[in-house]
Amino acid sequence: MELSKNRTFFFDLDGTLWNWDEFKPGALDPLESLKSAGRNIYFHTDNTLHDREGYARKLSKMGFETDKDQIITSGFIASKVLNGKDVTKAYVVGESGLVSEIQDSGIEISADAKYAVLGLDRSFSYDKLEKLRRIAANGGQVLACSNERFFSRKDRTQVHQKALNSAVKEFTDPKLVGKPSQDFIDSFKNYFSYFPGKSVFIGDRPSDIEPGNKLGMSTAAVMQGTLDEEPLSNLEGRQVPDYAPTSLANHRTHFLQVTPRYTFPER
Repeated sequence: MELSKNRTFFFDLDGTLWNWDEFKPGALDPLESLKSAGRNIYFHTDNTLHDREGYARKLSKMGFETDKDQIITSGFIASKVLNGKDVTKAYVVGESGLVSEIQDSGIEISADAKYAVLGLDRSFSYDKLEKLRRIAANGGQVLACSNERFFSRKDRTQVHQKALNSAVKEFTDPKLVGKPSQDFIDSFKNYFSYFPGKSVFIGDRPSDIEPGNKLGMSTAAVMQGTLDEEPLSNLEGRQVPDYAPTSLANHRTHFLQVTPRYTFPER
């Protein structure tokens, strides 16, 4: 079955479309061909270095015009989780993108809070860890925006958020709100308008495929990120994709003609 029956495509960013600094070879072409074919294109990411507006600017600067309403980030989801609990202030460990998402939702940034949001933070410190510990010790909760180990740049791989989560786990279990959590799924449903039977969720990790399947969409695992044939064959249940294109570069102008490469077990 080809992807041509689908009208809406949800692309992961890190590892799927780009290595942060630039698009992966050929990755821009299927976006342009889908756009020319009148398809709807949206983006999802657990990387909190930018807010939605920042990612829209980054995509546009790199050659694909979009706006923040076509993007969902785990930082934005964290803000919606806090709004749903009527939280008025929260402590944030993360960079400017995460701070913006939380502040834009009307929440004051303060260490004197019962909730904390933990994102990717390249200036993570003992002081920040101790403030998180105090919040947890006083009965508060830490929300984690991602549990990914690494993210790729043009010329190197960098530590993602899992190492920070591991430090926090020494004194509390942070609640994951990014992919593939139920909070991500619930917020996704509220944020985007789509028909599950005519939509595709695309990523390069099992944590991308699982929420796509739970959302009732077709799923495509691009085998140029953390997946290759061997780990792909070991996946089970909701992590099993419907499609496994070898790379977006191999489908630059014919992404709609991608067909399943494997016979996958029943989910």
